[in-house]
Amino acid sequence: MAKRPNRRKRVLLIGLPFLVALNAFLFYIGVYGGNIHPVVPNALYRSAQLTSGTLENEIKKDHIASVINLRGASPDSGYYISELGVCKKLSVAHADVSMSAHRLPEPKELDKLLMDFDQLPKPILVHCKAGSDRTGLVSTLYVALQPGADLDHAESDQLTWRYGHFGVFGTEAMDDFFNLYRKTSGGLDLRSWIRKTYPNAYRDLQKSHSWEVTSGPGGE
Repeated sequence: MAKRPNRRKRVLLIGLPFLVALNAFLFYIGVYGGNIHPVVPNALYRSAQLTSGTLENEIKKDHIASVINLRGASPDSGYYISELGVCKKLSVAHADVSMSAHRLPEPKELDKLLMDFDQLPKPILVHCKAGSDRTGLVSTLYVALQPGADLDHAESDQLTWRYGHFGVFGTEAMDDFFNLYRKTSGGLDLRSWIRKTYPNAYRDLQKSHSWEVTSGPGGE
């Protein structure tokens, strides 16, 4: 019995520095503040799912004109209802694109995303749940589509641990998407590849179960 306090003390001595380091890292990548970051200033910003108050502040701060929700429409969910309410209140356009952090994006959703990039008023705020994986893929895609952009640089800058993406436990599907482009582009630019090559490549991979990662529930 006399040794228990010492054992507890050792656990505290080991666990406390880990918790401090973990919280410092989460603070560094912006998890506590909504993981809000500029991607292309005055054009695209990225974040996690924001509370109504934080979303309203961000819209006003960076003059956000549109919000793209990568979690898909969820009319019965409080966070979704709240987000729509803020966007309506501030006359901000809202679009839904359904993606999973654990699967390659569906071609029809990518088509919708490209259309949103082209047609929605800017600046755009794009978000998923944590602002790390799906948001990282979409932010990389937006940067890589700009004239003269380098995909490798865009990916290392946007799909990174600095925003909470580690490419493990299924989320490597986000990295797989760009690796698939590198393997099958045949010289096509990224936009043309998404339109012309990706739909067939996606269907083939689904049939063969290659490049496919088992997902968690839904698109949370």
